[in-house]
Amino acid sequence: MQQEAITMERLEAFAAAWFLALDQHVPLEQAYTFLADADLRMQFPDGDIRGLDTFRTWYERVTHLFFDEIHSLHSVDGTIDGDRAQLRVVVGWQASWFEPPAAKSRRTSMDATQDWTVRRSTKNAFGLEIVTYNATAEPFAYAPGFARL
Repeated sequence: MQQEAITMERLEAFAAAWFLALDQHVPLEQAYTFLADADLRMQFPDGDIRGLDTFRTWYERVTHLFFDEIHSLHSVDGTIDGDRAQLRVVVGWQASWFEPPAAKSRRTSMDATQDWTVRRSTKNAFGLEIVTYNATAEPFAYAPGFARL
């Protein structure tokens, strides 16, 4: 059975679902359905991820640190080449965090420009999975008056 062709509409829906999953702090096994089992490479300001084991460590840390997260997908652009796509994703992100013994939590608001590689997959309803993910393809564009990471 042949899979449907990758389209920009499907890529946008996949990206939106990924960010919603992050906002909801979905269970780890559900987050894994968006990610490649092999060859996974992700870059975040706080470190690089090389596979699902290091993703688990990162995910457990950030879901226990950040709360009231809101990811707003601004754009998904890129090129589709058969079973793969190279994407430039721009997402707005707001989140709060608390670091004891601070008297108050902190809140950040920024736009993040990210580069992704996705490929076909049977792990989810979108038929896609993230293979590479650079969360800092460009420096974060912080909103004035908000905390910086």
